[in-house]
Amino acid sequence: MKLYHDIPFLRNTAVALGCFDGVHLGHQAVIHATDDVALSKTVFSFSDDASYKEGASHLATFEDKCCMLEAMGVEHLIVPPFVSVKAYSPERFFREILIGQLGARRVACGENYHFGQYAAGTAETMQALCREHQIDCRVVAPVVYRDEIISSSRIRRALADGAVDEAGAMLGRLFGYCFEVVHGRQLGRTLGTPTLNQYFPAHFLIPRYGVYASVTEWNGQCYHSVTNIGVKPTVGSPMPLSETWVPDFSGDLYGQSVRVNLVKYMRDECKFDSIEQLKQAILQDGANSKRLTAAYMRNGGEQFGV
Repeated sequence: MKLYHDIPFLRNTAVALGCFDGVHLGHQAVIHATDDVALSKTVFSFSDDASYKEGASHLATFEDKCCMLEAMGVEHLIVPPFVSVKAYSPERFFREILIGQLGARRVACGENYHFGQYAAGTAETMQALCREHQIDCRVVAPVVYRDEIISSSRIRRALADGAVDEAGAMLGRLFGYCFEVVHGRQLGRTLGTPTLNQYFPAHFLIPRYGVYASVTEWNGQCYHSVTNIGVKPTVGSPMPLSETWVPDFSGDLYGQSVRVNLVKYMRDECKFDSIEQLKQAILQDGANSKRLTAAYMRNGGEQFGV
């Protein structure tokens, strides 16, 4: 997949339009609407946070988004700064960018898509412009989960509640992250439960504080694990972090980027009266997590599937 931070000159493209934060099932439907062996599958989005609602946190890093789009067969990902096109009218955006530079022969967007200055253009505007220029337009209906439309904001709310299983069902995969493993106080090592400590980058969504059944991926292998997200009330942490114990793995992963996928919320964070009580709770959490992640592990990580 080719990544562009400016707008290239292309020909014979099928262009999916949107922010695509998290690349959830609704986003995937829009992107799949560009499938055509005769056209180059292209995604047009933005490189900065201008298209996010104020205060919204990211559901995936840009690197993860790129990997997901490439896995879906996207050939061109175009992410110019929002400021470079924000003053374009809908008609100018369509005429100069979609046709003039991208050579679009098909355009796909969701029903709630807006474009152009002041978000004046709608999906209906796009359909009208495409008809005028004899371009195939696919306006994709929302994807529904449990009688409600899937949206990034709905997934954020689910994660804020700790409902990572529901978030995963709407994403089409387990919610997870891949961050660098950093040094901690190494208390887990002294307890026989060494952990992978990972800090969340700015603007990334931090799920509800608590203990989760998780699956950790490293070097092509999946391991059942247990992850605490929060501030470690028993021993303290200066900022929220993800702390994961992987019972069946041994090795030094400091400085490596490791993927942790959250399967099920198990319990709240709590402060224990002693380190021994903390150790016993971690061991019990590990046993509970192994049971809860068993189905995912048996399916080789394809519980939801993109």
